[in-house]
Amino acid sequence: MTDTETQPASFTRGLFARAINDDLVFPFPAPLDERSPDEAKVIRRIERDLKEMAASGLIDPARADEEETVREETIRALAERGILALTIPKEYGGLGLSATGYAHVLGLVATIDASLGVLVGVHCGLGSKAIVLFGNAEQKARYLPMLARGETLAAYALTEPETGSDAQNIRTTAERESDGSWRLNGRKIWIGNGQRAGVIATFAQTMVERRGEMVRRPTAFIIRPDMPGFRVLGTFRKMGIRGSTQAELEYKDLRVPADHTLGDVGRGFTVAVNVLNGGRHSLAAGCTNATKHLLDEMTRYAEGRVQFGQPIANFEITQRKLATIAADAYAADAMLGVLGRLADTPDADQSLEAACCKVFASDLLWRAADETVQIAGGRGFVKPYPYERHLRDARINRIFEGTNEILRLFIALNGIAEPAERLAGIGSALKSPLRNVGLLGSFAAERLMQRFGATATLDVALDGRLAKHKEKLEKHVGELATATEAAITKHRKAIVEKQMVLERLANMAIDLFATACTISRTQRIIETGSEAEVEKALALCDLFCVTAGRRFRAVRLSLEEEADDDRRRAVAARVRADRGYGVPSAVLPGE
Repeated sequence: MTDTETQPASFTRGLFARAINDDLVFPFPAPLDERSPDEAKVIRRIERDLKEMAASGLIDPARADEEETVREETIRALAERGILALTIPKEYGGLGLSATGYAHVLGLVATIDASLGVLVGVHCGLGSKAIVLFGNAEQKARYLPMLARGETLAAYALTEPETGSDAQNIRTTAERESDGSWRLNGRKIWIGNGQRAGVIATFAQTMVERRGEMVRRPTAFIIRPDMPGFRVLGTFRKMGIRGSTQAELEYKDLRVPADHTLGDVGRGFTVAVNVLNGGRHSLAAGCTNATKHLLDEMTRYAEGRVQFGQPIANFEITQRKLATIAADAYAADAMLGVLGRLADTPDADQSLEAACCKVFASDLLWRAADETVQIAGGRGFVKPYPYERHLRDARINRIFEGTNEILRLFIALNGIAEPAERLAGIGSALKSPLRNVGLLGSFAAERLMQRFGATATLDVALDGRLAKHKEKLEKHVGELATATEAAITKHRKAIVEKQMVLERLANMAIDLFATACTISRTQRIIETGSEAEVEKALALCDLFCVTAGRRFRAVRLSLEEEADDDRRRAVAARVRADRGYGVPSAVLPGE
């Protein structure tokens, strides 16, 4: 059995291998009011609290942006209302929200103030969450109650100057002392809450035995700023999210007690991956909710701004902008609904879906913020209007929690793993056909079934108005699998370096996941909604599915024209050799 065959089913991973795992997306999850009424009441109370705090000035995003800090009174007010205890279990004084509930609340916070969303997200979704997921009983009892009460903030220190957030290859080291304690040396950078936090989850390379050899593997630790050897080197001034603070930390012979390892020694990568999956989920929720808020502002402004004797909302170019953002926000919302169910299901694999949601929603928010500024014109570019701040705040989301470029490679490389293993097995079989009749026979049968359309089908009952989208989805799943096989066959082991190919495959998969979620959500609205709600949902679904399908086709066709990639590589080589543009000015060539 191959490694990929032992993994839990993943909807996105299956797409690369002609498999539509219906039950991971259909039926669409019921609203939280139905699934968990008590939790829904808590969330509605928090929403009211947040609105009251904003109305009273306790949350003031413009002030936080100007002063480049979140005031202590704001943090205290959050703690008093339980907003720093979102992910901490009830037995430790927290609210114990589900992954769905937490992501929704963080989306509400981030929409009111993106900087505050970062502060709460790092505290609840990264620092505290690492202890919730991997802390032992003593660690949880010691740290979680104080974090729930907001006595101190939590931070999560993974990123380093040289290696970024590559958990496997961090440079910080941890050496075990004779008394069992650890001595850490290294630096961390861009650490949210880093200069304020009293509890920090961090990572360092440790020596462990693997297959009889001593090798370095990352281990997670809980550290505190009062431990000897800890130092905050400084904080950074930023383009956006200025109210939050990101710090650079130094560990110089930092002494960490033996009982402060987080999880097993040498298993820090597992800690990092599982915590970051949740972080991508909540970041996607923040981006989606913020996009919907921007659409509201964009529409309000377009209806009120009169140009050439009529509201600019009457102009078709403005209408195109509004419609596109609305349809994409509808799809992002649908993706979050499905991801939430996966995240709340024990042992489910949500890693690729979380990456898809983060990429899709953060790209969407950036477009929405840019279009809001464009519609607002000169007012979009200046203070005291909030539009330029929204644009600055939005930019970081395509970098946070893994850059969108890295996540696209992550999606594609994980997606092609199973087809690559299968094709590798077939290649071996073809060399020894008499000894591998079974494998060749099953392969031939699979290809025959694919030819007659007996696989890769969406086997769920759908309203007839969704039939055309179902058919296109099935067709495109087959085309993604064909493109995947062709890329693997053409490039073989070199496929891992063909980033332009992998990027396209990932973009195809992201749009397919988004389309499936959109169909699922629309089907539920058809079954449960009013006539007006159904009409609205169908309009959004139709627009998104059609435009996503066209994007998919364009990307698929570009995969067949890899000669363009050769041209790009050649031009890039010249740019690198010239240390930049390297072409004389068209006006004054001598300059």
